[in-house]
Amino acid sequence: MGNGIAFLFGAVFNLLSNVNLMFLLDYTLQAIVGGIICLAFKVLGDVLSPLWQKHKDKVKDFAKLKKVRSLRLRRRKRDDQE
Repeated sequence: MGNGIAFLFGAVFNLLSNVNLMFLLDYTLQAIVGGIICLAFKVLGDVLSPLWQKHKDKVKDFAKLKKVRSLRLRRRKRDDQE
């Protein structure tokens, strides 16, 4: 097995000699920046989503309340007119 390990290390170092390290560094930097941006959008979405849902619920409740009030006002006007 000792010869197999030596062969494996030789193959790895042979492949590394043909790799452009600046390309790998650039790719790594792009991956890190992209991951940070993706994480920021995810966190921002997780924070803003409940706030947006609360706002939608308030608007929906206000619209229902307005409809109920308008129905009551209409009934009163009709009762006054009769």
